[in-house]
Amino acid sequence: MIQTKDVLRLTGLSADQLREWTSRRGLLKPDVQPSGPGTLALYGWQTVLALRLAVTMRKSFHMELEAHRSLLEGLRHRLAATSFLGLLGCSLACFPDGEWTILRPGEHPPIDQDVVVLRLDPHLEILAAAFAPHEDMRQLPLFAALEVK
Repeated sequence: MIQTKDVLRLTGLSADQLREWTSRRGLLKPDVQPSGPGTLALYGWQTVLALRLAVTMRKSFHMELEAHRSLLEGLRHRLAATSFLGLLGCSLACFPDGEWTILRPGEHPPIDQDVVVLRLDPHLEILAAAFAPHEDMRQLPLFAALEVK
């Protein structure tokens, strides 16, 4: 999990925009809500990826994000059940009716309808560096440590 300052750096959003998107409009909620004044919201890679895709939708395609609230929230939930490495080479296909799908490597969107395709790899590369374990941690722990008696 990362803090707001890191999310701002990774998404290019201003603090006001992030607050607007995650609080006021509720497009995407932080993974850990602040518990009171002086506490920080925390974000996982899935939420940051969804925010980065929302920024791309807004800036590159001038899409109104309010109309795609269900896409963003559905994507966030789908990513929660998806491996980071399993997304390499994938793309997000957004259809005019609000439907969307994740295209696996080699898959193409249907040619009988309009679709906006967002490649995930450029975003995943940036997130991989930001969420990488510390240099002194060469392998992520797979199991909780157990006390030996």
